[in-house]
Amino acid sequence: MNIDDPDHPGDKLLQLLRDNEIDLNVVEGLRLVVAFRKIKDPADRRILIELAERLVK
Repeated sequence: MNIDDPDHPGDKLLQLLRDNEIDLNVVEGLRLVVAFRKIKDPADRRILIELAERLVK
């Protein structure tokens, strides 16, 4: 995902967060949410959830 691409509303939010020096964990979490919303296959969503859960630990 290219966060410099202004065509995606989530990307505009991420750019705003980055420009205002918001905690990088918050930015990465929001990138995860944006990516999750783009995934249509439930199995792929489950994989993303499992990866996020492992990262939290």
